[in-house]
Amino acid sequence: MESRIARVYVRSCKAEITLDVEIGLSEFIGQICLIFILAGLVKGTVGFGLPTIGIGLGALISDIPTAMMLILVPTVLTNIIQIWNTGSLVDVISKSWAFLLGSVLLVPLGLWAVVSLPSFPFERLLGLTILVYSLASLNGFNPVMQMQHNHRLGMGLGLLNSVLTGMTGSMSVPGVMYLRSLQLSKDDLLCAMGVLFLISTIAMGMSLWWFERATQDLSILSVMMCLPVGLGVWCGVRIRRVLSEDQFKQIFLWAFAALGLYLVVFGA
Repeated sequence: MESRIARVYVRSCKAEITLDVEIGLSEFIGQICLIFILAGLVKGTVGFGLPTIGIGLGALISDIPTAMMLILVPTVLTNIIQIWNTGSLVDVISKSWAFLLGSVLLVPLGLWAVVSLPSFPFERLLGLTILVYSLASLNGFNPVMQMQHNHRLGMGLGLLNSVLTGMTGSMSVPGVMYLRSLQLSKDDLLCAMGVLFLISTIAMGMSLWWFERATQDLSILSVMMCLPVGLGVWCGVRIRRVLSEDQFKQIFLWAFAALGLYLVVFGA
């Protein structure tokens, strides 16, 4: 009979890490697949949520660094596809290059903070910020970025976004808020979020390797997770195609609010 505790050994170049999973290994993989299908469904529908849902729910049955590693490859691939299939990449970069540059610079600092202060409730604080913003937006709060201040504010918000990415694995705050303030169309907003999440994921992956939290075994498993994520995204995209701009905005904000509430209740 399969043991209820699956002890998985993964070796890095300098250390051996033991991961104790309180379920059988096959059950663990099955549950991770279901979580990633759900995360992919949300990603395909509204364009974000894959890392946050995948890491948040995945950490309930493993740990945050493991969940971060498992979501890396699916996040890279889905965001490349999202960029390719949505708005104008040139227009998006011309409007948000300063923010995008800042969004990768301090990811290692955020991950260092998590390693140094493991008991601080980073995810709950992030979730509260998301929840307040989403509920305010649903009630008419819709700030517009003045273009003469765009790049200066964009760089500062990008640096804040990069720190929070390293701390929580969520790449949405304040990035999604900033991108919405640019008054982009639905397709350009999806493209801009794809660029943000792609470069942030690459920065997070490099930081995990730097802090010796990544292994070859987990990287292989991350590649395998592209299948359940891809299934979820495929379903979500078909839902998104039937939505109008107004319907998309409402679903987008309610999904963002649900994401914030989830982090407040279940976040570390």
